[in-house]
Amino acid sequence: MYKVFLVEDEIVVREGIRNDIPWEQTPYSLAGEAPDGETALAMIHDVKPDIIITDIRMPFMDGLTLSRIVKKSLPWIKIIILSGHDEFEYAREAISIGVEEYLLKPVSSRDMLKTLDKIAGHINKEKENLQNIENLKAQVRSSADMLRDKWLSDFINGRISPAEAIEQGRELNIDLLARSWIAALKAAEGGEHDLSEFPEINGDMFLIRLRYAEEKDIDAIIREYTKTLDNNFDEMTAYFILGEIVVAASKIVEELDGSLKEIVPFSLEKGVIRSMIASRSAFIEKLAALLTAVIEYRNAHIKGRFRKVVVKAREYINRHFASGNISLYSTASYVGISPNHLSAVFAQETGEKFIEYLTRIRLEKAMQLLQNTAMKSADIAFETGFNDPHYFSHIFKKNVGVSPREYRLSHT
Repeated sequence: MYKVFLVEDEIVVREGIRNDIPWEQTPYSLAGEAPDGETALAMIHDVKPDIIITDIRMPFMDGLTLSRIVKKSLPWIKIIILSGHDEFEYAREAISIGVEEYLLKPVSSRDMLKTLDKIAGHINKEKENLQNIENLKAQVRSSADMLRDKWLSDFINGRISPAEAIEQGRELNIDLLARSWIAALKAAEGGEHDLSEFPEINGDMFLIRLRYAEEKDIDAIIREYTKTLDNNFDEMTAYFILGEIVVAASKIVEELDGSLKEIVPFSLEKGVIRSMIASRSAFIEKLAALLTAVIEYRNAHIKGRFRKVVVKAREYINRHFASGNISLYSTASYVGISPNHLSAVFAQETGEKFIEYLTRIRLEKAMQLLQNTAMKSADIAFETGFNDPHYFSHIFKKNVGVSPREYRLSHT
C-alpha cells in the first residue's frame, strides 16, 4: 500500500481528488491532506507518505517551495505538481527540484491513477535496487567480520606474533591499541577465550553518539555500555568494553589533529589499565574521566577549527539572502563541507540554526525597507528572498509580533 498526501488550497479540487478516486480499490491510501504547504509540511514529517500531490499556487507556502523543502529533508518522497498555469518556467523549476510529474488542471481520476501507477513502478524499482545494494553490503560486512574475528582470535591465542598482528591489523583497518590489552591479559593468564562471550557493542553507533554527546550524557552512556558488568564484574569483558570506547575516542581526537594519550588525565600504559579494571567503581570512574576529556577536547577544537567556515557561510548568506534559491545545501557547497556538517558547526559556533540566521537577516532587511521606503509589502517580500507575500507576512508576524503593515504604521 502506497501512502498519498494531498496539498490543495481549492476545496473543490481537493474534494474532487478525495472523492472521485476509489482509493479502497487501488494500492493507494489517502493518508492526509492540507490546504497549504506550511500546514502540510509538519504533517508530512509525521505521516511520511510515499507520494505527495500538491498544487503549485497556495497561500503561505507554494507547491514549489514545499517540494524543494521535502526533496531536501525527505528525498525519497515522490511529488506530483498540479497547476492551472501552462507556463514553461513552472515546469522547468519543478523538474530542477526533482518533482516526478507536472500535471495541468483539470486532471481526471483516470489520468491521476495512471500517474500514480507510473510513480509506484519507479518506487518498486528503487526498492529492488536498494535491496540489491543492501545484500551486497551484507556480504561485504560478513566477510569483514569473519576476517576481524579470525585476526582477533589469532592475536589473543598467540597464533600470530605481535609484529604479524600489527601488520595484519593495518591491512584490516583495525585499531590495535585496545585489542592489545586483551592480548596482554591473555598472555599473562594463558589459555583460550571464547570470543562469543564478549558483549555486543556497535562501534560505529558509539562513534556517532560520542561525536554529538555532551558532558551531561556521560553517565547514561557509561550505564548503557557497562550494564553487562552490573551483576558480575568480569575483567575480560571490561577490557573489551574499554577497547571499543578507546577506539571511538581515538578516532574523534585524531580527526581534530590530537592524540588520545595526550588528553586523557591518566596513563594508557598496561599497568594503569590493569589497575583500572581491578574493580567496577574504578572502571566507571576512569571511563567517566576519559569521556569527559574527549568531549571537552572536541568542543574546544571544533569551535576553533570551523570558525573560518562559519564566517565564510555567514558572509555568503549576507550577500545572497535575497535569492529565493539560497539554502543550507547551496551554502554548504560554497564553503566546501557537507550540509549536515555545516548545520552542526553553524549552530555550535553561532548559537543559531542556519534557517534561523537566514530568516533573521531577511527580516532585518525587510524592517529597514518598511521603515525607509514606500515599497509595497509584496515587493519587499520578493526583495528579501521570500517567494510568496502571504508566507512573508506570516513569518514576519510570527517573529516580529505584528504584521508588516502594522510595523510600518508604528514606525512612520
